[in-house]
Amino acid sequence: GVHSGVELSRRQVGFDVESVGPSLLALRTADDVFLKLADVGGVGAAKGDLPAIGRVAAGLDWERALRNLRAVRSVPEQGSFDVVASLEGRRSYNRFAVEKTMGLALAPVLGAKFLERDGGTTVGIDTDVTVRVFVRGEQATIAMRLGSRPLHRRAYKVSTGPGTLHPPVAAALVVIGAPTAGVILDPFCGDGTIAIEAALARRGLTIVASDLDRARVRNARQNARQADVEIDVQEADAAALAEKFSDMDAIITNPPWNQAVAAGGRLEASGRRFWDSLSRVLGPDGVLCFLTDVGLDVPELIARRGWQLGMKQRIRLAGRVADVSLAAPPGRPAPALPAGLASWREEALARGVVTETGF
Repeated sequence: GVHSGVELSRRQVGFDVESVGPSLLALRTADDVFLKLADVGGVGAAKGDLPAIGRVAAGLDWERALRNLRAVRSVPEQGSFDVVASLEGRRSYNRFAVEKTMGLALAPVLGAKFLERDGGTTVGIDTDVTVRVFVRGEQATIAMRLGSRPLHRRAYKVSTGPGTLHPPVAAALVVIGAPTAGVILDPFCGDGTIAIEAALARRGLTIVASDLDRARVRNARQNARQADVEIDVQEADAAALAEKFSDMDAIITNPPWNQAVAAGGRLEASGRRFWDSLSRVLGPDGVLCFLTDVGLDVPELIARRGWQLGMKQRIRLAGRVADVSLAAPPGRPAPALPAGLASWREEALARGVVTETGF
């Protein structure tokens, strides 16, 4: 479990654990999780500074890091590895130069074969170990991926279509809006990502998912089988929700953004019919949690209809800005975030990692 030393920074959360184990791979709202070896200071912006970073990295305790990694999963004594770097700030070198420098320096230390990226390949998926380098300002954080693949690459997502939702975002919507028990609905289920994440996180829920697109309904059913979860997946027009569903404890959804996926059926001309029907679909204490493109102004739209917003947070997703919102129907008090999540948000606000709206 988390022990101490929690550090919040932009796009990153650091924490200490009492012991390293497989449970860390269950962090469903994280894009990925890494075992940090060290923060290295004095990182210059010139290409000639790179060899020094490689020498420092080679001197770190990789033997201990590999022992910790083997407490999580199986790693061969002699295998392959790759390096993934991300850079912030102006530099005379790119990420591939960092990756090559680090890889060549670490190959004899790790006793593994270095598989190099060149910008035109996707090396990394099939390597045994991935070394991660975050370069920000004059500091480089050197770490090792705990999983054999990034956490956001869910094994259940075998069938997908355009605009499929990023699983950690779907998991976050569940944390924000799903009760521990009851019935929830996703009326724009697509490939079933929100519904599946809800089923995996909240075993006491009954989950209904629907979509107008027959192919996406088929995808959702296939992915649910792959995830080994029970979900009632139906083919339905979201404009007719009130004719099919009622007394839902939560609606958690990602409506069409009219980008990768456009609205269809009776919503093709206007989405007003959907938003106007939701209060009749929710039960007495039901809440709405949704993700929408900022250009659609959905939080403002439903607020004008009397909905009470408990949260509106902006995030960057797939190259666009989106609103994550939590709301209650007209005549009901604004919903509160779960207590644990509310305290995390307050801490992030206090440290300036996020703002009230997100930027």
